[in-house]
Amino acid sequence: MPSEHRTLIPALAALAHKRLLFFAGKGGVGKTTVAATVAFTLARHGKKTLLIELDDSARASRLLGVPATDEPATGPRPVSPSLFVLSTSGQLALEEYLGLIIPFKPLLRTIVESRAYQYFVAAAPGLKELLTIGKVWYEERKREAEQPLWDVIVIDLPATGHSLQYLRMPRAAHETFGGIISREAERIASVLHDPEKTAVNLVTTPDELPVSETHDAYRQLTEELRLPMGALFINRMRTSPLSAAALHSTTLHGTLSTKDRQFLELLLRCGHTEAVETDIQTARLQSLQSLPIPRIPIPFVVAEAGDETLVAQLSRELTTSVLDPAPRSRRSGSPRSRAPRTSRVETSHVKSEE
Repeated sequence: MPSEHRTLIPALAALAHKRLLFFAGKGGVGKTTVAATVAFTLARHGKKTLLIELDDSARASRLLGVPATDEPATGPRPVSPSLFVLSTSGQLALEEYLGLIIPFKPLLRTIVESRAYQYFVAAAPGLKELLTIGKVWYEERKREAEQPLWDVIVIDLPATGHSLQYLRMPRAAHETFGGIISREAERIASVLHDPEKTAVNLVTTPDELPVSETHDAYRQLTEELRLPMGALFINRMRTSPLSAAALHSTTLHGTLSTKDRQFLELLLRCGHTEAVETDIQTARLQSLQSLPIPRIPIPFVVAEAGDETLVAQLSRELTTSVLDPAPRSRRSGSPRSRAPRTSRVETSHVKSEE
């Protein structure tokens, strides 16, 4: 009997060759879940992956089953031998840096808890964003036996408006400041603008406001920031195997009990509603066809029950099923061969975590 294995869908396989994968999108579109699922999937396919979430909510950590801690972790926490997660922010990055130059912990705590320090962190324009992206850059530079420690780093950015500030700051800091800050900012910016290393991915839903914001984000990322783009993940897509017109014209024939007829009529109405919603979403997404980046639709489906996490369930949907042929008879002496690969489009669902 042939056995089945799974390979990455083409759009994700292309992203797997990058070093930094940023995920941006309007709040509430499921961006964190998409980023966590991509990180999990790449790790399962042999990439040593680090997922960085740029806030202290730890949503991605919870999705990956990492238990909460009382103290913020300053380093990556393991999910599996090939997947790690790190929650960070500008303030945490600054405190980590201060810890390197002030090893005396009581003094360090006194400084970071002081009113003057808190005011400085809050008031300094762009400081938190610059330090946070600097932490991403620091992880990208890590080496082990002269090889990169991480094959891929997936970065879950905040909501769209704020996320662009993170991506904008290294270039702005290079142009504004002098000395070591300018030099370090330029080194960070050079990595962000390198299409061989970096890709910014957008996440949206087929709703009017997210679609509009996706267009605006794409314009800013490509025209103003000139950053390399990856893919567009379209979350919560409705699908219907039958058209609204076909369902509307369907009538019930034959002898049915009143209960059965009522039940079947209800099913037809539900199917018609789903088909209409599918048509509406298709129309809303029409304008996104003009964006010259791959699109990965993610249909809205109720999560399966079971022991698997939601991310593990979704991970299968970012892959394509492939069948290996049954091995030839040992008596033939012929080596095993592979049949030509065929693929089918897999879909998935993403539950909003924002």
